[in-house]
Amino acid sequence: MMRIGIVGLLLVMALLGYSCKQAQDIKAFTEAQYSLQGVSDIKLNGIDVEERIQTRQGFTHEERDSLLATITSNSLQVSSTLALHVTLKDAAEEERNLTITKLRWLLFVDGEEALAGTIDETLVLQEGLNKLPIETPVGLAEADSQPSYTGLSRLITLLGQRSDIRQHVTLKIKPTIKTPVGDIESPAFITVTKPAAAVASL
Repeated sequence: MMRIGIVGLLLVMALLGYSCKQAQDIKAFTEAQYSLQGVSDIKLNGIDVEERIQTRQGFTHEERDSLLATITSNSLQVSSTLALHVTLKDAAEEERNLTITKLRWLLFVDGEEALAGTIDETLVLQEGLNKLPIETPVGLAEADSQPSYTGLSRLITLLGQRSDIRQHVTLKIKPTIKTPVGDIESPAFITVTKPAAAVASL
């Protein structure tokens, strides 16, 4: 997959005569601030996590062992709805949007990289609040080319304790952007900030 900087991409588009608005849209979203307002409808291999948290049931030891086994074998599937807020740097009279064809993500728990995955579906972002239904496989983070269990262990412990984990996790994303000259992957991960007032279901 072709990987070039945003400045290079905009130059290529200009040279090929593509619309100024398309170039401006891409530039606006690459400079935007992203904040995770909420995560809802969370299911891990069919287990309704949101219901467990609301009813304060937590995970049984068997379920925690099963989830760990599926993660280590790269067979865990997560589905949820992300409430992602996009704040563009400069306001525009025309509506702006950005089409993402793939989204790589990393989840950190208390600074430790825990989980990683890729959303292989088309997502369209607009300024303001975006509610994105997603499904993604989940794998363990790696350290020195070896699976790292530290972050995952911390995450499972927090869930088992029925803790509010929103202040413990950090999400980073690396989108692949649809452009008239082909799909372009962002050269670096973007840190998704936490909202000032946590409203997530997670």
